[in-house]
Amino acid sequence: MLHVSYTLGDVADILAIDDEAVERYVDVLSAVSSSIENSNLERAVIELAPIADELWFGRFVRPARSPALDANTEIAKRAVSHQDRVNVFRRDCFLCLYCGKRTIPRCVLVAISDVFQDAFAYHPNYKRGALHPAFWLAPEADHVVAHARGGSSDPSNLVTLHAMCNLLKSDSPADDLPIIERPDRMVEWDGLLSKYAAIVAHGGGSQRAEYHRFWMRLYGVKPVA
Repeated sequence: MLHVSYTLGDVADILAIDDEAVERYVDVLSAVSSSIENSNLERAVIELAPIADELWFGRFVRPARSPALDANTEIAKRAVSHQDRVNVFRRDCFLCLYCGKRTIPRCVLVAISDVFQDAFAYHPNYKRGALHPAFWLAPEADHVVAHARGGSSDPSNLVTLHAMCNLLKSDSPADDLPIIERPDRMVEWDGLLSKYAAIVAHGGGSQRAEYHRFWMRLYGVKPVA
């Protein structure tokens, strides 16, 4: 069990996340996760270097008519269970149906942060200046027909969106949202869940033991023996 608690370079202040950055973050974190799974922490440090020490200083603004919602609680406020969220993410192959790009569950990102506590910073309230921007790639289950417009919280009315896409699209009427078609089951992307248990095992998971046990149980992931 090991965590890497040093920074890898100068801290970079990030104000925006474009499509290229989304792909870069996912590719880098995929490589990092594979190295951690193989117990090669030295290689993982090298793999993380291109995005290490970045901090989010940008802002996603909701329209005035929408209440401000914390990044970790908006779904709970709309009565969507954690299990339904997980099922929606799996159904949509962990792809954002707003931009079509890959997502990584927040619990997996947190586990990576447990390994690289400084270089890949996490803050549970998404505090600006204390969070790596890749956490905005976490998936959320959002309503197609908005809750405020009478849409139900049944999974059939929910789609997977990046946390940032969920905020960016919030000023559009429900009928105008450019939701893409759900992927077929041939999409080979699991949100890095296949590596989740190994990352937790290498990251001092006892710090958030109950948190990781909870999400492993929901995702059907077995802890490393």
